[in-house]
Amino acid sequence: MGGFSGSGYLASVELYDPATGQGTATASLNTARRFHTATLMAGGQVLVAAGQGHSPTGNVAVAGAEMYDPTTRTWQAAGSLGVPRFSHTASVLANGQVLVAGGQTSSLLMLASAELYDPARAVWTPTSPLLSARCNHTATLLTNGQVLVAGGASGSTTLASTEVFTPSHATWTGCGSLAFGRINHTATLLADGTVLVAGGTASPSSAEVYDPATGTWAATGLMVAGRVAHTATLLRNGKVLVAGGQNSLNSPSVSELYDPADRSWTPTGSLAFGRQSHTATLLANGNVLVAGGVDRTLTLITTAEIYDPATGLWTTNGPLATARYFHTANLLADGSVLLVGGDNGNGPLFSTELFNLPTGTWAATASLDLARASHAATQLPTGKVLVIGGYNGTYLASTDLYDPFGKVWTSFGSLNAPRGGHTANLLPGGKILVAGGFDGTNLLSSAELLDPIAGSWTLTGSMNVPREYHTTTLLADGRVAVAGGQNGGPLTAAEIFNPATARWTPIASMNTARENHSATLLGNGKLLVAGGLGNSGALGSTELYDPVAGGWTATGVLTARENHTATLLPSGQVLLVGGYNPASGYLSSAQIYDPSGGIWTTRLNSPATGRARHTATLLPNGMVLIAGGMGVGGPLSDAEIYDPATGTWAATRALTSARASYTATLLASGQVLAVGGLDANGVLASAECFDAGFGFSGPWQPQILAFSSSLSLGGSLTLSGSGFRGIAGGSAGNTRDSSANYPLLQVRAVEGGQSVFLPLAAGTNWSSTTFTSVPVSGLPVGYALATVFANGIPSVSVILSITAVPMPTPIFLSDSALLPSGAFQFTFTNAPGATFSVWFATELATPMANWSAAGSAAEVTPGQFQFSDLQAANLPRRFYQVRSP
Repeated sequence: MGGFSGSGYLASVELYDPATGQGTATASLNTARRFHTATLMAGGQVLVAAGQGHSPTGNVAVAGAEMYDPTTRTWQAAGSLGVPRFSHTASVLANGQVLVAGGQTSSLLMLASAELYDPARAVWTPTSPLLSARCNHTATLLTNGQVLVAGGASGSTTLASTEVFTPSHATWTGCGSLAFGRINHTATLLADGTVLVAGGTASPSSAEVYDPATGTWAATGLMVAGRVAHTATLLRNGKVLVAGGQNSLNSPSVSELYDPADRSWTPTGSLAFGRQSHTATLLANGNVLVAGGVDRTLTLITTAEIYDPATGLWTTNGPLATARYFHTANLLADGSVLLVGGDNGNGPLFSTELFNLPTGTWAATASLDLARASHAATQLPTGKVLVIGGYNGTYLASTDLYDPFGKVWTSFGSLNAPRGGHTANLLPGGKILVAGGFDGTNLLSSAELLDPIAGSWTLTGSMNVPREYHTTTLLADGRVAVAGGQNGGPLTAAEIFNPATARWTPIASMNTARENHSATLLGNGKLLVAGGLGNSGALGSTELYDPVAGGWTATGVLTARENHTATLLPSGQVLLVGGYNPASGYLSSAQIYDPSGGIWTTRLNSPATGRARHTATLLPNGMVLIAGGMGVGGPLSDAEIYDPATGTWAATRALTSARASYTATLLASGQVLAVGGLDANGVLASAECFDAGFGFSGPWQPQILAFSSSLSLGGSLTLSGSGFRGIAGGSAGNTRDSSANYPLLQVRAVEGGQSVFLPLAAGTNWSSTTFTSVPVSGLPVGYALATVFANGIPSVSVILSITAVPMPTPIFLSDSALLPSGAFQFTFTNAPGATFSVWFATELATPMANWSAAGSAAEVTPGQFQFSDLQAANLPRRFYQVRSP
């Protein structure tokens, strides 16, 4: 197993992988802390607030807060609380704000003060204080939106009092007393909306239940073992798993289950190590991860263990990267668990680490009517997948349509010309554009449009240059850019198709002729073209096309390669994998392009297998699946997964069939459909699906039942359905609930893969059935997948159409004013009907991706826009950006 090493003041960040039982680094906190809180936010980030940190004079209460962004693996300052504190609680309210209550100061003064964090404004403001000062209490978000605070300590007194916070009135109201004063106990929201409070000082064996409907407390049976500083986790079957802790005799290893049906306690499996001050997290597959902690002698427990409710047994999963207790744990949208801070015996920690779920599996699905390779595949607005043309000894004009719901293939008409080596794009209007390729005799300049509703293909003019092995990319404004390809040799020629006019227009030529290259639309709207085969061999050059300026400029240099893959990551970076270089063979190297610096960096960890003509698919959890392709021994079946959070690769299950020159399409279900291709015996008709392996049961999934099927940029997305709120106790920090049942909404472009998590719109509430987002921006026009995550479980996605808004003119602020209230206001004129979002940061050098949404500029009269920042008076300075949308 191994142990832990290092001092208490670590700057490393790590990832725990159960497949290997090892830890891997991720980003460090800016401030070392323990006894803090960590809260999952609607944008998928984690807000870490206050805690106890280190100073030259000793450990002190911290006022600062910071936010972890899983997509960029970075921590950013998130303002400061008005009062430094530790051993407090934090609760996500229905409006997306975070309530922090109680705690204690550096001088161990107990606090009654409470504060609210507004993620839309990124500010902390005081709210009504608790009725009683307290620390080490519990706070539970009730189903009615109130927050129940119970027990804790006030000076030397262990409290039995409880109180409820009502967000609509910002008031605290007493709600009776516990039978016993309790500190370091647990409070768990049960499936029926009642709250189970268990253990703690001064009655470690007792438990009681609060009923919000009647406002009364009632005793329940005694626990199997008395416990303090334990964890309690609501399971999918409605029972509560209590694990670890300490009593007057020992640190019990036996765990137990509470059954709300008869209010009884029964023993279940035993931990390998008795532990206290650990964390327990309900995983997406229904199992429970227990991590870290110390035993009765305060010796660090270096392992993690997993409880399986089906068997009642615990399994040891190897060491954490950093031993810790008094830390926090949060279940992220991708199903991983983030451990933050704590203590390793030498004081507060900077370090954090991630626990990842196992990788997935492949399963065969129905086969195509015809074998095909070098075809194209495109997802339709219905969620079905259209496979187009290709080669199987002859070039094909036929198409096949896959229905992922019925899992069947049907013929869907024929192209006007057979073709392979062509491209296909889903256009904003719902039609499919197919361009170029080879028909067995001639290179093609022709292009065709499919109308999925009519089921017919129509010729739509011709490209200016016949070509195959080119790229076509849907730009942010809905046009399609064609670059390079082959026509008697690599091409520099580029052109653009405008769906509004159905015309092809030449644009400036690339600096370098290339075929079998990659083309990726970046978040800034520019097109990144990388590598490929040139006139003198594989290319290491890359260049950017700016649709606004209309020209190409050289950017960073990579390892020369062709037939590689390039994937836009949620961070805005581009992952380039594999490929072939005639001078060195199949490549296993992976490189990352950072648009902010315009450079490529080589990852220390590379894929295990060199490959080309493979596929790369961005999964809903932000990881990238690399599968199949051509290698040294021929077509490959092996697959690997890249985790951007850690920069590491892990093997996953192999394809059921080796295949190269095939297609892979992300389905609305989150599965990946692999179709056709070549194996050692020829062209394949088989297809198979990859399941990422979250392991959840279907009934646990959130369900989207109604949504805005057409959404203008700058508008808010409203969804309704069921299961948007996960079950209570999704994760725990120290012994206090830190809910992960908040619905997270991800929107991802079907064509380019650009993805964003959309926070809750200001002034709205979330519930188990509804969610309204902030205005949508940062995505290209076209179709997108919308997915709701709850407790790390993704819904089946719905497909919506994102449309453009009136084209704005350049933005010039015409007037600004400081209002008597201290608010800052500015106005500007622009195109009537255009939409604008306003973003802010406290430092001008903050990367664009890390600016915070402040809201929308209102159109007060036609063409006259105004924005007022009511929170400006609470911060020393703010910098603003106005974007469209």
